[in-house]
Amino acid sequence: MVIAEVFSFIIISVLSIISLSGLGKMINASLSKNFFNNFFYGFIIVAFLVTIIHFFVKINIYISLIIFLTGLLLNFKNLILSKIKINKDYITYFIIIMIFVPMYISQKYHEDFGYYHLPYIINLINEKMIFGLANINRAFVHNSLWLNVLPVFYLKDNYNFVTLPTFLVYVVFIIFSIKKIIKSKEQKLSNFFLIVTIFYLILKFTRITEFGNDIPAVIFSSLAIYNFFRFLEEEDKEKKNNYFFNNLSFAVFAILIKFSSIPIILLSIYLFLKNHKILINNIFKIHFILIYVLCFMFFLQQFIYTGCFIFPSKISCFDVSWFDQNFLNSKYRLELINKGYFATAKDILSEEEYLKNFTWLSFWFERNYIGMTEHLSTMITPVIIFLILLKKKVSLNFSHDNKLNFFYFFVLIGFLFWIEFSPVYRFGIIYFLSLVFILSFFIYSNKIFSKKIFLILISIFLFFNFTKNIVRLSNEKEIFVGIKKINNTSIPNSYYKNNSIKIFQPDMRANAEKGNGWQGRLCWDIEFICTKNKVIIEKKNNYLFIKIFEE
Repeated sequence: MVIAEVFSFIIISVLSIISLSGLGKMINASLSKNFFNNFFYGFIIVAFLVTIIHFFVKINIYISLIIFLTGLLLNFKNLILSKIKINKDYITYFIIIMIFVPMYISQKYHEDFGYYHLPYIINLINEKMIFGLANINRAFVHNSLWLNVLPVFYLKDNYNFVTLPTFLVYVVFIIFSIKKIIKSKEQKLSNFFLIVTIFYLILKFTRITEFGNDIPAVIFSSLAIYNFFRFLEEEDKEKKNNYFFNNLSFAVFAILIKFSSIPIILLSIYLFLKNHKILINNIFKIHFILIYVLCFMFFLQQFIYTGCFIFPSKISCFDVSWFDQNFLNSKYRLELINKGYFATAKDILSEEEYLKNFTWLSFWFERNYIGMTEHLSTMITPVIIFLILLKKKVSLNFSHDNKLNFFYFFVLIGFLFWIEFSPVYRFGIIYFLSLVFILSFFIYSNKIFSKKIFLILISIFLFFNFTKNIVRLSNEKEIFVGIKKINNTSIPNSYYKNNSIKIFQPDMRANAEKGNGWQGRLCWDIEFICTKNKVIIEKKNNYLFIKIFEE
């Protein structure tokens, strides 16, 4: 049974990769015939389509099938007409996919999965755009665009595949990076950045539970940085235009997935200002306009959910019926959480005292330095080993690479932004990776790249990832493809004001008796609509409007 599930999972994964690459051609066909590049653009297209469609209808299985089959058909012609030869590259790609398959088996849920990831998906598949959705769950005050991708992978009463997009973007990014590194004939900035990044990703992120929305944001930020360096390395104007579009698209997508990625847009701004003469005529072409429209639709969606276009900016909020002043307090509470107040100092200092004059910094560092040290050592150690094993160049090059000048500034701003707004380590991964890259590139530039050494190390790291998951599975009582589920039961929500729409909330006592722990307080896959809040629900012009009920 398990073998059949694994086989089905592999088939679905391969077809999904092909479909996403086909969808990516809708935006990228005229720019690149690169299968992997199109794959990454496929996620942008899915997010674009789901966001727009959901304004008018719920995201049902038929819409998901149409999107999926459209991607397959767009790749069908090339797959049939081209003479596909099973060469060593395809065999290598398949082996890498197989190495990561155990990661997806009997996976433990991410801590936010039952809190807002799955409930958000259930809202999208049960109802079209809901005005005031954030009044159901404060986690919806700021949405991640990545969550708009996930409903396409939801099957009726089966959510085992909603983590598949995150898994696929992780696996394909590693394959893409390995291919770029070993096929390159030159020792490039861009390739070394990929080396630093994938060493860390393979060694540190060995569980789906560690992914959340952070890994997609890290990967698309990494793609933006990679294309930033490719732009600087390239001389051909047409290719520069393509790399700029890649850089801008992936930077914007990373930001819409996670606002902690905002500084990444500085790289796009820099490229444009320094090269506006060759870029100015391209930024109004259709593929650029699609990215602008996606941004507009995302912020319009945010307004419909909260009454604010940009969280948590008060100036972007309007006094519409579904707007709640408490939305603005979310920023303050989130800052306290991210800076460790409730975990370290709530019994010692007041909230105001804690945030004043960087008082929080020492408490925050004491709580986080062990975890940060662990992550940093996982970044630095494999790079050091790699550099030690490489041979030195006969004539050392001590010149400074001016391609890094602005990148230093970006890393500085990135860290300042991170420490001020969201000092949780996983929100700053891209800045730490960039720092390690900067500190080690000078040594790398005076070494001779060895494909053999790289392949040996990457093989060892992949084996480590594979072995760690095999050991985990050997201790599992039940082996299956998918997510360990929390089966929470519900009771009617007695606080809401509407006689025609059913609202439920978790039955916390019954869920505690089941041994579901704190997850028993969450909605998980409880039927639509699930909320513990006191709300008023109205239906106008076939749209639901939800606001907080004030007694």
